[in-house]
Amino acid sequence: MGDTTSAYTSAHVVHSDVSLDDLTRETLNYLAGAQFIRSGLPGLGISVTIANQTWSKAFGFADIATKSPFRLDDHFRIASLTKTFTATAILRLVDRGQLHLDDVLDQFVPGIPNGSRITVRNLLSMTSGVFDYPSDPEARAAFELDPAMPWTPAESVEIMRRHPPDFEPGTRTVYCHSNFALLGVILEAVTGLPAADVINTEVVANVPGLSRTNFPTEQTVPAPHPVGYAPDPDPARPLRVVDNVNPAVVWTAGAMTSTIDDLIAWSRELTTSTLLSCELQQERLRSNRFHGHSMNLGYGLGIMTLNDLVGHNGALVGGSSAMFRLPLHDTTFIVVSNSSDNFRSATMAIALHLVRALFPGQIG
Repeated sequence: MGDTTSAYTSAHVVHSDVSLDDLTRETLNYLAGAQFIRSGLPGLGISVTIANQTWSKAFGFADIATKSPFRLDDHFRIASLTKTFTATAILRLVDRGQLHLDDVLDQFVPGIPNGSRITVRNLLSMTSGVFDYPSDPEARAAFELDPAMPWTPAESVEIMRRHPPDFEPGTRTVYCHSNFALLGVILEAVTGLPAADVINTEVVANVPGLSRTNFPTEQTVPAPHPVGYAPDPDPARPLRVVDNVNPAVVWTAGAMTSTIDDLIAWSRELTTSTLLSCELQQERLRSNRFHGHSMNLGYGLGIMTLNDLVGHNGALVGGSSAMFRLPLHDTTFIVVSNSSDNFRSATMAIALHLVRALFPGQIG
């Protein structure tokens, strides 16, 4: 598995050769509008920050029924962007010597196939080979029928125990939600505290600018928020309202909520870390390319990379999100929407389209 990105620190940040002048803003207005129309999403929020300047735009509706406009300062489900917070909480334990990257899964969660050879590093880097629990047919069907269904993280672990591994640990990099559900169990085992409390107090509370970011225990998104929608498998049928989601189903792999402004602050933290040692920050940003992927898309320790882009995307019934930063150009792209299923992220495609327009060398 080849290294796909180098580690960045604040010392490496340079002034971008792209600025948010009038022409760039007009270009973004046109491209974003065209992408919104093409997407078919009910609502869309986009933000591009270069140095200390921000361009942002909202499109469509927060509520289709009332025609209320989509709002940029609302709360949103950030889905798998949660993984970046979970990973940071785990890495802080590593920095303190309470946990080691080479500790094996069996120490904390017995009974997972290959658990004696799967390490914390494998879980963080998507190289464990553990079965992806949302792919279990019964669990998937139940969640699609009722996203607010009763569930506990222990049920997710039991699904992993029942299924054979997908591959040998360390031999591939394959995106898998189970890795971060298991990291949540490890987080609780080491700290003796609920994972949500650890992430909220040890990570969120220690980063300035994250006052509206939260690992929730409730099924609803904090107000104000747009109505969440899920597309029907039959495109001729209307979108389904999905406002309640049991956070225990996606838990440390995808339960958190945030805002566009908070995600701008968080993207900076991910690339210039104040919470981790320099050595561990560099380790976090070293990534391996996803198995079988045609793009140079890779994964570090709880962080996604695409050439020089660093961040994450997420999709969960009711909304999707994308957060990517070009550290060398001090530029951040945030895209959020209020419609998605559990697997496809329209916001990722839109974010990459805007990156390609401003920094064509980053996207083939």
